Amino acid sequence: MKKQLNIVAGENIPYLQEAIQDLGNLTILPGRSIRSADLQDTNILLIRSITPVNEALLKNTPVEFVGSASAGTDHMDTAYLQSRHIGFASASGSNANSVAEYVIAALLFLAHQQNFSLEGKTIGIIGVGHIGKLVQHKTKALGMHPILNDPFLAETGQIDHRSLEETLGCDVVTLHTPLTSDGPYPTHHLLNEHTFKWLKPSTIFINAARGEVVDTHALLNAITHQQIGPTIIDVWEHEPAINWDLFQTVTLGTPHIAGHSLDGKANGTFVIYEALCKHLGVAPSWNPTQVLPPPMVPLTQITTNPSSNQEAIREVVTQCYDIEADYHRMRALLASPPHERPPLFDALRKDYPIRREYHRTTIKLSPKMSQLRQIVAGLGFSTIGGEI
Repeated sequence: MKKQLNIVAGENIPYLQEAIQDLGNLTILPGRSIRSADLQDTNILLIRSITPVNEALLKNTPVEFVGSASAGTDHMDTAYLQSRHIGFASASGSNANSVAEYVIAALLFLAHQQNFSLEGKTIGIIGVGHIGKLVQHKTKALGMHPILNDPFLAETGQIDHRSLEETLGCDVVTLHTPLTSDGPYPTHHLLNEHTFKWLKPSTIFINAARGEVVDTHALLNAITHQQIGPTIIDVWEHEPAINWDLFQTVTLGTPHIAGHSLDGKANGTFVIYEALCKHLGVAPSWNPTQVLPPPMVPLTQITTNPSSNQEAIREVVTQCYDIEADYHRMRALLASPPHERPPLFDALRKDYPIRREYHRTTIKLSPKMSQLRQIVAGLGFSTIGGEI
């Protein structure tokens, strides 16, 4: 490097200080409040999805590289960055496993709450990128039948693509698309008053993609008129000023934390750190494995006589990630006046409890539990035989 760099970063990027301590002077700011005035002496900007990056933010600043430690890029004006020859990177795929595990935890929670079996149900996966492929793999392990919709991959023949109408006719529908407003297949309000009519009144509906992929008022209307079944929402239009009427109507609502496993967030930091090192022409010297704490549940077991495979799996998953606790933390915000809820919504994300991914936990099973071993391995757990 020829100069000491000035780096501005959003406050919700874990381990960033450890990663870039040798690269420059670091200033950490709240992600939603970063303004052009904060960047007048800034070379590097590192953010998450809550910071819009565009001409209004970067014009007349010395910023030469932008890294987003989140998967999507809808908050970044990449065309402007390219026109200004500003380097940029996003952490695409870094938290994909975390989001897929959220979907599994949500389905197991709902199946337990409403006493039904997931085995044999069809699941329509809309968007078959990093996350959608993992959801496909994990739900197949549970005995579900994935139906895939991704028009971009359909053009390449990579998937057995089904129409949106057919996919929305499944027992479960889960969204994993990026948010786009143009191009041949825009996803903004992909689910709207018209397309909601293709869902069955019993359909389980999950959105862990982007809030704006779904028309809030159309979804609220569909739930209110019982045109749709149990609904699980992690992402909301107009975050953090979300529609609280919708929250009170859904079966399970969480504050945009599906991808917030510590492993996923640390991966995101590492991806943009590597990209920044490449931009600067220096060799990476930091890796999150150096700092990640031990897993919360390093070892557990499944009893020799579980009431059902599904219930045994739910109990283990809940030990690793209690999705209902996330719902109750968000529901507690209803006690606050509406004008106070947006910053509290952000605080739930900023101060999110440590959550580790399934592969950090090893499950002991009886040698006789071969089918159960196959299922939990398909979900990502490590397995060994014997008793604890």
